[in-house]
Amino acid sequence: MKAVVTVLLVASLFAGCASAPEYEQTSKKLNDGTHYFIKTNYKPCQISRDWAIRTLTNRANKICKSEYILINEQTPVILQPIEAESATRELLWEIKCKDAT
Repeated sequence: MKAVVTVLLVASLFAGCASAPEYEQTSKKLNDGTHYFIKTNYKPCQISRDWAIRTLTNRANKICKSEYILINEQTPVILQPIEAESATRELLWEIKCKDAT
């Protein structure tokens, strides 16, 4: 019985955390170069946050052919109704590409 409960608990944890995060990208030209703003959503568990970080890291590496500088990282609060099944959080990065010299 304990094994069944454990399996169901683990399965529900992964079902809530393991969905593929989508991401958005915008850019803005500033005096010190172009800054890119990339964001993705994740569920409130560490596995999902790690996945979101990997997604943004991969995207930053595609945007910047050389290395990049992480200027800012934010996780704004997204208010949802109390009856919402699983809260979604947003991870926002502001990056700038390093000059390829």
